[in-house]
Amino acid sequence: MAAATPRPRPAAPARRARAAAAAPTTARPPRPRARAPGPAPKADARAPGTKPKPSTAPAAARTGPPAAAAGAAPPRRRLKVRRANLGPIGNLEDFLPHKLSVIANRISQSIGRLFEAHFNIQIPEWRILMTLYAYGVLPFTEVVARTSMDKARVSRAQRRLADLGMIRTAGDPQDGRRVILSLTPSGARCCEEILPEAARREAWILAVLDDHEHRQLDLILNKLLERSQLL
Repeated sequence: MAAATPRPRPAAPARRARAAAAAPTTARPPRPRARAPGPAPKADARAPGTKPKPSTAPAAARTGPPAAAAGAAPPRRRLKVRRANLGPIGNLEDFLPHKLSVIANRISQSIGRLFEAHFNIQIPEWRILMTLYAYGVLPFTEVVARTSMDKARVSRAQRRLADLGMIRTAGDPQDGRRVILSLTPSGARCCEEILPEAARREAWILAVLDDHEHRQLDLILNKLLERSQLL
């Protein structure tokens, strides 16, 4: 039997190349780059014991907005609608319906004292007298509307004025349910005697307003009167 012929061994470089190809490749992480050193902090060149120079930056930039000068009035702010005492109404003295009610009551009482002192009649009665004096003969329901008083109050005041002989009451010939009110000569004289003094009191109240404010007040009150009819 013939002997086997031995296979030639590959050269060493070829073996190393095949081994390198068969081995798994692992990525080597990149080396971090060295950061260039920054500028060194400046040394304090002041001599020992010397004070630092004051900053030249604006005061507002160093300490924020300047404080208000002593004694200076604070900026005026608009009143808030909500206050602590009455919630959305705020202070009672600032509530417009309250203001108008107080002013109207004071003026009515002032004029009413004139009628009471001269003719012994109360505020509801003089309101009816002045309404009839201004607008003439009126049905009961319209007197209620123009005086803004309830029907029971107008009815009581109307009966007393009729007893005093200052107004007349009559049924409406076209509607038996309606009552018509009119002034008597005595009631008309009562109004004529009171009107000059009432005008003087009105002038005294309005003396705190200049002409422009007076015109504005008339415009505002007319708008509020018209608006209040929707209530």
